[in-house]
Amino acid sequence: MRGQRPVSPQLAFNFVPVTFSAEAFDGGLIDFESPDQLNLLRAELVDTHVVSRTRGGIACVPLVADAELHGKPTTFVTREYRRLTMRLVQQALLRSVLEWGYTLRKPGRANFVSRREGKDLLTAATQGRRAEAVRDLHVFPQYVLDSRVVGPSGAPGVIVGVKTRYEIDLTVEELIGLGVSVRDCYVVSDDGTIEPFAHMDPTATRRNVGAVDHVDGPDLVLRDAPGDPRVAASRAWLESRRDIFHTVINTVAGADGAQIIKELELATFGLLGAFGRFEKTIEIAGNLARRGPLEIAHGLSVTLEPPVGSTSTARAATWSRSEAPTFKFDQAGDKTHRSADRGLDEYGPFDVEFFAKKKPRIAVVTPRAHKGIVEQFMTKFLHGVQGERVYGQGFIRKYHLGGCDVRLQPFDGSPTDAGAYRKACQAVLQAGEVDLAIVITSEAQVHLTGDDSPYLVAKSTFMGQGVPVQEVRIETARQSKLGYPLDSIALACYAKLGGIPFVIAAPRALTQELVIGIGSSHVKASRNTAPERVVGITTVFSADGNYLLSNTSREADYEDYPGELLRSLTECIEDVKARNAWQPGDEIRLVFHVFKPLKDAEAIAVKELVEDLTSQYAKVEFAFVHVSTDHEWMMFDRASSGISGRGNGRAKGHYVPDRGYAVPIGTHEMLLAVSGPMDLKSALHGAPKPLLLKLHRESTFTDIEYLARQAFRFTAMSWRRMYPSSAPVTILYSELIADLLGHLRHVRNWNPDILATKLRSSRWFL
Repeated sequence: MRGQRPVSPQLAFNFVPVTFSAEAFDGGLIDFESPDQLNLLRAELVDTHVVSRTRGGIACVPLVADAELHGKPTTFVTREYRRLTMRLVQQALLRSVLEWGYTLRKPGRANFVSRREGKDLLTAATQGRRAEAVRDLHVFPQYVLDSRVVGPSGAPGVIVGVKTRYEIDLTVEELIGLGVSVRDCYVVSDDGTIEPFAHMDPTATRRNVGAVDHVDGPDLVLRDAPGDPRVAASRAWLESRRDIFHTVINTVAGADGAQIIKELELATFGLLGAFGRFEKTIEIAGNLARRGPLEIAHGLSVTLEPPVGSTSTARAATWSRSEAPTFKFDQAGDKTHRSADRGLDEYGPFDVEFFAKKKPRIAVVTPRAHKGIVEQFMTKFLHGVQGERVYGQGFIRKYHLGGCDVRLQPFDGSPTDAGAYRKACQAVLQAGEVDLAIVITSEAQVHLTGDDSPYLVAKSTFMGQGVPVQEVRIETARQSKLGYPLDSIALACYAKLGGIPFVIAAPRALTQELVIGIGSSHVKASRNTAPERVVGITTVFSADGNYLLSNTSREADYEDYPGELLRSLTECIEDVKARNAWQPGDEIRLVFHVFKPLKDAEAIAVKELVEDLTSQYAKVEFAFVHVSTDHEWMMFDRASSGISGRGNGRAKGHYVPDRGYAVPIGTHEMLLAVSGPMDLKSALHGAPKPLLLKLHRESTFTDIEYLARQAFRFTAMSWRRMYPSSAPVTILYSELIADLLGHLRHVRNWNPDILATKLRSSRWFL
């Protein structure tokens, strides 16, 4: 049941605005010659000046009254030199953090861990239970203070970032003595490869040196080691990931471990949940403000205000709200619903009248040990979970099929036996035509790659013959509550068979529009090997008032993606031009959703590539939008009480805004809330990040609000899950394509050419 909500949200942010004491400040300006010159100046003047690259050269701004002038005397206007001014703020924050007695995780950034008394979340979680046993384990808050030229209120200010840092003070030698199993765990050590810097956090010199293969006397013998494959156990520490940390707690605390971990999760959520992050932002902003104006240069200071939206008198952000899109289930637009799931239950799929495979042939490959469970699972998949509202109809009825011809192929072999999987898949293909393969895998094989991975081997074997594959883990098949997992599995299966479950309505426009998603994946054989960067390309277009997915889904090495992008665009434009009957007088808009900020030269190159394809049309507009979650921005809603749990359970999503809120940051950036309280897995789910959309300056179409609304619609367009995703389908699908094909490259005899023929209409990557 949804908690009571006011009509209007009270949006707040982890952003502290600043106001300047003067409109200008004095300094010197030196001609820029090289990066080395800049670094030498910074080192030479570190105690007396802030040295920063700015337009026109290198600015040397004095911190004290009697500092020597360096360069041409210059008066800098704060409003005109905002980047330089905020560099002064950043350096002042850095000095403040050091004055407070903290050390730095990274050079030049106010990134620090608070290890002071009372800050250890694990200490609070033990509550007397085996406190001595876990005294060398810690969970501390880690903060980052970053200046920004502009924030949600339109003013400059400081982002307050918060996360947890797990620390194990005991060496691997000491952990082994306590009975902790360290085999296959990655360890860190100070091997001298990380360059030390001033005021460095003492643990920041450690880096990942490999995974423990075995212990040889006092040494650890490592695999996946980028350097020396041996390290002294007394000079190594376990990598403090959350799962490893919990394993150590369970070992050293014994029977009390489970309760300690439960209490620790509550304490961690108190810091990382939306309400906890909001309160921590208020606390840090208050601590900074109480110290008075922050001196950022000689004769110039800033006053820190309350965080944006934190009170009724604080600065407020402007915002807009996108409503959830309407799902359509027929070409005429008569069958619509606000819920994809309920619309499918009521109307069936969008292509119900012209979907060809009304009785698909489905092969199920499973280890023989799981045969009974898999048979029960497939019965529910085909005919539904009886008596349940979710997935009560089953695959056949929900998607208006005439039936399914299912053939079970059990085999003798363990869940990690890739060779046995390959033989079973080949046996299926030799027995007759197949439209879809369902392959039962296991969590025991998720770490395997290439020819050792049963999942990838099965994908390669079937897809190489034009058969799409749906993976189902046996752990999923064993669940007692199967309605929701089956609902999403069935959706993906129908799309892999070439079906169109639903489309979303597109706003009517005078412009012909293509949206091209460019996503990437780093494919690595192991943690410490150099990654292959693979790029995937997905295209969405509008037709007949609907957004539709193009059949041109491609992948390429990062270095080759401009050429692959041109080939993909050429094919897609030809298809859409014929479908939509483009005329020479039409206006064309190309929107690019990209996984990284494009360099100016890259954006210009893409525009030049496309101009030849579109030269016959009246006007061509471009928008290059970087879609990112790699940022520190957080959005809160003080009016959100969350969604009540079952019975007297804790509400989930307290202070989490609903999906669809868009907040501008200046004129070329937008924060977009894509995960609301309903999307959180549990009451202890941390605060979700908004998407950050950045519009490149080479864009000729610059309506960032329109682009944000479009990106939000695309989060509801995925056929991988029955609920909205946290990324637009343009990026999500492109990343899935890049990741799967990048891994399939390392499987023997894989042939990607099949994707352009037999699998052309299948969403094989879901």
